[in-house]
Order: sequence, then C-alpha cells, then structure tokens
Amino acid sequence: MNEPEYQIYLAIKDSIYEKFFQRDSIQDITKINQLLLIVVDMEQEEILQWKN
Repeated sequence: MNEPEYQIYLAIKDSIYEKFFQRDSIQDITKINQLLLIVVDMEQEEILQWKN
C-alpha cells in the first residue's frame, strides 16, 4: 500500500511576504528549496495567494 503524497505549505502574513519574501535573495532561496507558501491576510482571515 502506497502512502499518499503530501505537500506542506508555510503560511505567512501578507505584511511579512511583502517585506521579506519579495527580496531577490529570499526568492532565490525559496525557489532552490521549493518552498511552498500561503500568503494570508490575518485581519480578514483569508488566503490571498498560493505560491508554488
């Protein structure tokens, strides 16, 4: 029996995404490490972006 494949996403606040994850060096690191992100508006409690 095979295990199902899972993808793990890191949920981050939209302000953190704008201030930190938009840096070129951080974008390079997330691409190299295939980091999956969910950008969340914490006040509205809604997902703004799924970043693969």
